Amino acid sequence: MKKNDPFTREDQTRFTMRIDTELLEQIKAEAEKNKRSAAKEIEYILEQYIKRLSE
Repeated sequence: MKKNDPFTREDQTRFTMRIDTELLEQIKAEAEKNKRSAAKEIEYILEQYIKRLSE
């Protein structure tokens, strides 16, 4: 399902959200430690959360 966005893969969807500034700063700090972008850090955190729900 191509959405005329050359920067987004077919298996991905763009998603915009508002987030508390302090929380985002904490996520950015963790992301830097893990050598990830803030977006990838949020994705990782969500994946881990969903994984734990299914255990």
